[in-house]
Amino acid sequence: MKQTIAFHNTSNYWKTRYSYTSSCMMHLNKLFFTSPFDKVPNDVKTSLIYRHNDSSSGFNRFYDDDDQSLPSALAVSFNGFTAKSARAVASNTSSSNKIFKSFSISGLNDASTNTDLEIGASSFIVNNNSNPSSGGEGFHVLSPLKRKGNSVYGEIGKELEMSGTNIKAIGRIKDVYKWYQFNEDEGVNVWYHLTGDDEITEVEIAGLHVDENGLDVAPNLGALEHLYAFEIESFMSNNPLPSASTGDSFAEYVKFFSGRVNSGFSGMESTPYRKVSTSPQYTPVLAHYQVNFDDSINFDVGDNFSRYLSYGDPFYNENNTFKKNNGQGNFLMMVASDNEFANHVKYERTPGCASNNSLISPQYTWSAPAGQDRLVNQGREILFAMTPGFINGADPHGSYADAFVIINGDAAGDFEVSSLQVEYEFTEYDHGGVVGTASKAKGKK
Repeated sequence: MKQTIAFHNTSNYWKTRYSYTSSCMMHLNKLFFTSPFDKVPNDVKTSLIYRHNDSSSGFNRFYDDDDQSLPSALAVSFNGFTAKSARAVASNTSSSNKIFKSFSISGLNDASTNTDLEIGASSFIVNNNSNPSSGGEGFHVLSPLKRKGNSVYGEIGKELEMSGTNIKAIGRIKDVYKWYQFNEDEGVNVWYHLTGDDEITEVEIAGLHVDENGLDVAPNLGALEHLYAFEIESFMSNNPLPSASTGDSFAEYVKFFSGRVNSGFSGMESTPYRKVSTSPQYTPVLAHYQVNFDDSINFDVGDNFSRYLSYGDPFYNENNTFKKNNGQGNFLMMVASDNEFANHVKYERTPGCASNNSLISPQYTWSAPAGQDRLVNQGREILFAMTPGFINGADPHGSYADAFVIINGDAAGDFEVSSLQVEYEFTEYDHGGVVGTASKAKGKK
């Protein structure tokens, strides 16, 4: 691809790249002119000779040609202050671990106060040594620049990996039910009791799915959908859904999994389920515990949200809520799908139930050592919710960061960038000569 690159004669380095491609350049009476590299015959739109330093024409528009009229872009790196002498080594923060708080731009003139303008976008990538791929191509996501008062800010994002900030305990699972059918004679819904003392039984439970009059009615489910009711002994939080995880596409924002109390009730470990690369390939219909899906003890296969399965998505409609109390207990309603692309697992195929219960076809049962199934009946399953890092993740941290900014000249009008600022805090685990007492210090560059 042909490009125009500018050279800085005084400092002896290649300074910048331009969006236009010229065939020749010339100066005349302190004016700068170029001609386009390509001009199609009979093209009356593209200018043959273009004057660059003409304030009467718009910026970033060359030869009256949209293909050579692109927004301005710039990229910088932030790594703190570097000491200039050995005596000042204590001020060397270039390799210190930092928690990045904000990224802003100064000098955008009218763009900082005109709220009707779409002035551009930015990408902020923190290079975290604990995650070597954090500077990878897939992390370069452009987000719109936003005005806050007289300042313009770029999005710094969140840590993509899961941590304690985006895992939420909901409560101990008392029982789990799966909708079976509606009893027309009794006017009540019938549910499979998945976690009882003996074999799976059918029970009538009123009030879990009702119409506008509060009367039981059959749920409107798709052909591949199954409705579950998780009865919780007591909620650890009034809001069982993690904050900022609501929306129409719950599978993107929240997954439900179990924590498992050990048999001596002296400790607990996280046990989300994840797919195993084997044959047959995992789908909810072909799910086989310890064959094509298994426990990930304390997230031992990694902290990437997309790796894990969920008991389902929150279920609600105009007459029913995700969190319910029918007068007999506290319930969370979830819908699981058999769609081959759904990252769902049917609860009856997990150790929370009996390993050979009647809802599992014989080819999908498994041999469970004593005490390693019927976990809900033993009081050993705690329900948790997880969200991806970009929802409730921790502030990004690392020793340095790269910022990439695109400014839309057509929208922002005439502009000048005077500085890019990053606000950060030092952590207690830095290694660049900053002592612990400086952990609350702020820095800008």
